[in-house]
Amino acid sequence: MNFGVAANGGIKKKVFAQARAFRQHGFGVDVLFFENQTVKIEGDNAQISHQQPRKWAFLRFLYGGYLNQIDIKQYDFVYVRHFLTNPLFLWMLYRLKKHHPTIKIFMEIPTFPYRFEFGTMPFVKRLELWIDERCTPFFRRWITRIITFSSQPTIFHIPTIRTDNGIDIEQFGLLDKAPFDGQTLHLLGLANVQRWHGLDRFIEGLKAYKGPLKIVFHVVGSGDQIPHLKTLVEQYDLHETVLFHGFLSGDALDAMFKQCHLGIGSCGMHRINVAKGETSALKSREYAARGLPFVVGYEDRGFPENYPFLLQVPADESPIEAQTLIEFYEKVRQTPDYNLQMHQYAKDNLTWKAKMENVVKAFLAQI
Repeated sequence: MNFGVAANGGIKKKVFAQARAFRQHGFGVDVLFFENQTVKIEGDNAQISHQQPRKWAFLRFLYGGYLNQIDIKQYDFVYVRHFLTNPLFLWMLYRLKKHHPTIKIFMEIPTFPYRFEFGTMPFVKRLELWIDERCTPFFRRWITRIITFSSQPTIFHIPTIRTDNGIDIEQFGLLDKAPFDGQTLHLLGLANVQRWHGLDRFIEGLKAYKGPLKIVFHVVGSGDQIPHLKTLVEQYDLHETVLFHGFLSGDALDAMFKQCHLGIGSCGMHRINVAKGETSALKSREYAARGLPFVVGYEDRGFPENYPFLLQVPADESPIEAQTLIEFYEKVRQTPDYNLQMHQYAKDNLTWKAKMENVVKAFLAQI
């Protein structure tokens, strides 16, 4: 995943937050990644920046050429974030083991099964999935354990370690509550928008809403589903109700958070056949850390069943009624320091250091 693309900034933050969590547990960590045509290794032992505009030379370095510039035998483990697999990735696993036969390779698969996420995507994405399906049977030759947010005891015939998404609490600080004038309720839909985020369900609900309170839905981010959402807004004449801001970060994103009263999480996970209790969304954790009450369409095991600042809507295709959102916010407001309570809960329960403890125990068992 190209970390030079602004839309991938959330994943980049996650990867480096996990690296910090491992350091907090006493490990030295280097991170291998790429930004556009530059492959980088940054961390405790190596600082490499290799720029190669020629495609094949770039891929050759990304998938193993760096082994000529580092001493791979100084490492005990490799932790890989899985996206989609290809023969070059298998080649890299083979070369890692060839250079260092005793190194242990752990791989994180955030969503499983993940093929449903790509089934309705363009031909190129479906081709990538087809290639992935033919490469994954080879994983068990080289990979020791798979880290998953699902309840699967094995994936690709490899034993799993179950954990959840976490947050880097230092990166997602507490923000002041948005002022509420009793006239306008602001919703924040922050995502690289895909069909499983279910933002269209909110637009359908806003179409039917005729109440006195004005509702403004701020969609922040890019993504494959944005054109469809814009078509719905055009069709329903909701130009003043649904606003598209594109990708925001830094001060601009903080300003948007400070304006909004409710965050919108994923409300379409049923569209990709994610089982009940199998979801661990990073966005929900960000909302909690920032003190923003939020809405989701699934059961998130990171929060207790009676968590008062989370609204769970049905996991189906029904429009999400605006009046339900209004009533939820009115209930939340009865707790004046709800933002402080949410931030403290995130700090106590949702940090990456806490979430990676099971992985660390597995590391130590391998030493």
